[in-house]
Amino acid sequence: MDARVASLCCRSISCCASHHPSQFLCWNADGHFRLRSLNSLLIYKDGRVSRSKSFQLLPVAWCSSGFSDFGTSKRRGRGPSMRAINGDKEKDKEGAKYKDTVDLPQTGFNLRANSVVREPEIQKMWEETKIMDRVSEKNDGGTFVLHDGPPYANGDLHIGHALNKILKDFINRFQRYGVWADWNNPYLTLKPEYEAAQIEVFGQMVLKGHIYRGKKPVHWSPSSRTALAEAELEYPEGHTSISIYAAFKIVDVGESFPENLKMFLPRLGVAIWTTTPWTIPANAGVAVNDKLVYAVVQVHEPPETGLVEDRSGKGGKNNIKFGSGLHNPDIQYLVVALDLVEALQSKWHVKLEVKGTLLGSELEHSRYTHPLFQRECPVVVGGNYITTESGTGLVHTAPGHGQEDYVTGQKYNLPMFSPVDDEGNFTVEAGDFQGMSVLGDGNMAVVEALQKASHLLLQEAYVHKYPYDWRTKKPTIFRATEQWFASVEGFKEAALNAIADVDWFPPQGENRITAMVSGRSDWCISRQRTWGVPIPVFYNVNTGEPLMTQETISHVQEIIRQKGSDAWWYLEVQDLLPEEFRKEADQYIRGNDTMDVWFDSGSSWAAVLKTRKDLKWPADVYLEGSDQHRGWFQSSLLTSVAVQGSAPYKKVLTHGFVLDERGLKMSKSNGNGIDPEVVIEGGKNQKEAPGYGADVLRLWVASVDYTGDVMIGDRILKQMSDIYRKLRGTLRFLLSNLHNFNPELDTIQYENLPMIDKYALFQLANVMDEITESYRCYHFYKFYQLIQKFAVVDLSNFYFDTAKDRLYVGGTKNFTRRSCQTVLAAHLLCLVRAIAPVLPHMAEDAWQHLPFSHLLKDGSKCDYVFESGWPLIEDQWRSLSADNVEYWKALMQIRTEVNKVLETARGAKLIGASLDAKVLLSTANEALLSRLIQHTKEDPDKLCRIFITSQVEIIRSIEEAKSLDINYTGIYNLEGQGDLWVGVSKADGSKCERCWNYSPKVGFFPNHPSLCERCHSVICEGAEIKYQTATVV
Repeated sequence: MDARVASLCCRSISCCASHHPSQFLCWNADGHFRLRSLNSLLIYKDGRVSRSKSFQLLPVAWCSSGFSDFGTSKRRGRGPSMRAINGDKEKDKEGAKYKDTVDLPQTGFNLRANSVVREPEIQKMWEETKIMDRVSEKNDGGTFVLHDGPPYANGDLHIGHALNKILKDFINRFQRYGVWADWNNPYLTLKPEYEAAQIEVFGQMVLKGHIYRGKKPVHWSPSSRTALAEAELEYPEGHTSISIYAAFKIVDVGESFPENLKMFLPRLGVAIWTTTPWTIPANAGVAVNDKLVYAVVQVHEPPETGLVEDRSGKGGKNNIKFGSGLHNPDIQYLVVALDLVEALQSKWHVKLEVKGTLLGSELEHSRYTHPLFQRECPVVVGGNYITTESGTGLVHTAPGHGQEDYVTGQKYNLPMFSPVDDEGNFTVEAGDFQGMSVLGDGNMAVVEALQKASHLLLQEAYVHKYPYDWRTKKPTIFRATEQWFASVEGFKEAALNAIADVDWFPPQGENRITAMVSGRSDWCISRQRTWGVPIPVFYNVNTGEPLMTQETISHVQEIIRQKGSDAWWYLEVQDLLPEEFRKEADQYIRGNDTMDVWFDSGSSWAAVLKTRKDLKWPADVYLEGSDQHRGWFQSSLLTSVAVQGSAPYKKVLTHGFVLDERGLKMSKSNGNGIDPEVVIEGGKNQKEAPGYGADVLRLWVASVDYTGDVMIGDRILKQMSDIYRKLRGTLRFLLSNLHNFNPELDTIQYENLPMIDKYALFQLANVMDEITESYRCYHFYKFYQLIQKFAVVDLSNFYFDTAKDRLYVGGTKNFTRRSCQTVLAAHLLCLVRAIAPVLPHMAEDAWQHLPFSHLLKDGSKCDYVFESGWPLIEDQWRSLSADNVEYWKALMQIRTEVNKVLETARGAKLIGASLDAKVLLSTANEALLSRLIQHTKEDPDKLCRIFITSQVEIIRSIEEAKSLDINYTGIYNLEGQGDLWVGVSKADGSKCERCWNYSPKVGFFPNHPSLCERCHSVICEGAEIKYQTATVV
């Protein structure tokens, strides 16, 4: 099956959450959401294109009614809000008669998401209301292109696909996986227009002199019967090869060979080591490193020939076989690297006596007899690949079966033997080995022949990584064949310069692809397959000379544009040739080679970016797995540089692979795979495999540092679900406490806000700036950390906790309540839009429950979150002075220390809830003391509201404070502020049955003797309205 991903790269115009489209919404610098597109994964099978079910819409949101806990403070106790919520259940209890005066939270936004149901509903709403079109019409931003690569993956989609597509959606948003895209308009590499563009790229490279035909060793797959690119190989662990040490007899020495060593010549040999014995018939030389020192050694005390058990290796027990070559009377002296003498003594179980030394350069041009065939071969100087890390320091060289061997062979004009056919069997050139498989019986037959000829020194198993065909999962070989190549050498410098101009993230990606391109001289682009885009070449039937001109290529290109690549195979040759060549059509045959699939995908910049009017070249971003440095990133770079002179992308992002919770690679054999569809929808057993919905999966993607390998499992998903629920709880608190707030009428101007509210907006502005930057830099894990700490922890633990008093019992229209609601509205409108790229369903669900209308710049109502644009932070929110910032930092430290003493008092049963307490403070820091005194005067900045106690008293000196009869105290050192003394006593006065604060004024009002002065004002007189309204931007 040929599986090709269909892709449409991103525009920045709009956003649609339908089942199909692959276009994403993102935000730009001017605060607008912009559409960016992503392609869909389509499978081509049996001549039909079918959409993968795994990329359908992903369902969200439990729809339950009623109100659950709004995070009431343990320090506050159950409080008036819970009493009011319970209503008649507490009608006979304290304060029940005032329950109707409490402003209860109200919202239809449920704490339980019911994602499996709610997410598809939201996506259906997006589709039916054509959000993509609506946002597109209003877009005034430029085009941003995230070009999605066409991987060639078979089988079901896995968790790695989810990581990849969701990361792309994060970038573009700023159908189920929650990905918004133009699924109906993908690009397909098998479309005629795509294939024609690919032929044009090939033709341009031909005309620029970058394409040639030659015989060179390439990766060859006997199981697929085709050449393979490096990117089409896998290197699994645990492959076992037969490795051998063998001796070749020297028959002549070069001019530089030392005179004092010539005495050993009659019985002198060179020792080699190889893990591919089947290549010995193709041996054409032995290579040395000219700078290494070599030794002539005499072999003493050789072991008996046969199998023995060796336990000296790192792998423990290993069966080795000593060869008859150790007893060969014609080769009693061997040349090996001096640094390896000791290791070889141990390996061969012999004593090696050094008779003399010489440089590798002094061995050059010596000659030896081939161990199996009657021919002489030279000793040559190879490259830096010859080391003393393993083997003997001398390398068996078969130019027809290795890249380094080929290069060395070209230098010395060595013959390029390659006696192996397409199926991996020896040919007639291999003599008695003809018909044997080089990866099977033929390999062992060569070893036995060496043993029979007394040239085998030692045989053993060697476990290592070895190249396998990525499709058939079977071993490959290096084999010299006639192939078409792109000469990377011709534009390598331009490619390296282009790499330097690209922004790589993570930065080490630049080093990786630079090293790969630097070490590459050619790219084998031809394949021997029955499918794919043909190389448009004709061969002369008599001479075999290729015919490939601008005219022939252009003619074939136009045919393929109209009829598709299949026309190459079913049309007559005369129809494939242009008019000027048709009279000679009987002298030509069409070529049978097709192009490397990486040339297919590497041409997408030309077939998509440069042909679709809504797109542009180069793309802004390419994002794929880190393995694509040797795959799509590189093939796209090489074709683009060869034709256009520059890279097809401005920025390249890479992600790692997905591992299980133990850090192990996921595989069927390990049984540790995670099915993203099960994560979203749930498994057959919903208790063991609950459906978390797409947003939880997306939250996991945001939580990990994708630049390296990432882990996922049941425990991690449960953790993500808990955080998702807490974040949903934060939004629910905001929504529920704005139910009677009209931004146009009730918003408090910034200059009139209490200090605590200005501080809250200051924190919001800072967090939003950091979140914005995390999106811009694609550091999504930083967004996750920020949103978790701020929205889930900081807000709940401080601002929400202190706000409940004035929200619930402060009076509906009271200034303190309206100021708090102004701040809550700002948080809601910022946070909902901030999470939208990562948690689109939650964001939209919250937006649909807004208790007020949000207006766009043109005055129209914003019905959907992705129409709203990125939130703009008002400059005045950042205007809090440095002194005030430092003071509030100190106040947060004080609050922490106060809570410690409150807990001590609670543990001693002095108090129950924190409202039962009075806090006493003192500090030697006069400036801080003065600020604290000011903070005892007006709501909601009173310290008692910040500490959630009934009273706070400031003592002028620590000495005076220590003299008080207070049982529960503590002295703490505040960072940069000096010592702080904290004391806790029972609150003064009696408990107000409406707000539960203690006050000496309780009992003072005859008509409401159980109320404090504030509650009495709310009930009898109405709260004083002392503020000015402001419009919401």
